[in-house]
Amino acid sequence: MTANLTACRRPLPDPGRPQSCRVAIAILAMGLASCASTPRLNDPAMCEQLDAWASAVAANSVSTVRLSRGGTWMVDHYKTCEHSDDDAARRFCSWAMEYASTEFMEVNINRALSCLQGQRIAGPVGNTGVESWSGKTSFYSPQLAADNLSVDMEYFMDNSKDDRVDFLQITLRVK
Repeated sequence: MTANLTACRRPLPDPGRPQSCRVAIAILAMGLASCASTPRLNDPAMCEQLDAWASAVAANSVSTVRLSRGGTWMVDHYKTCEHSDDDAARRFCSWAMEYASTEFMEVNINRALSCLQGQRIAGPVGNTGVESWSGKTSFYSPQLAADNLSVDMEYFMDNSKDDRVDFLQITLRVK
């Protein structure tokens, strides 16, 4: 590689020869630029918190968290987090109340999906452009550090209505 880079330092290339070295550098530069501009697949903070929660749930246990956002934005909006009676879920709820999006529930749904499966809706960090989104999904092999774990996720959000309750509910089942 060093020999090729040294060869590229020639002051005036022979006009009759192909510019393969310059082409190679241009391709490399474009590749590096595309890596730098590709949006992150997941949110490391959300994934770390999901991992910590999953790792702290006792064997043969179920732990649930339900993050909700309701009311009319900027009028009487609120965010709540309900959890099962275990410390791991309580800690995740505490983190979610502080750091999860209050304004955009679709961001929370998107982040959780990306941590659990590695897929997400591409778009800006804030409003993804999704008007309504609901569903249930189960992961028998989530991309979390904990072993012997399955995850059920249910979510709902509807930006077409002012006064509503959007939610993200995650249930961890540790075998």
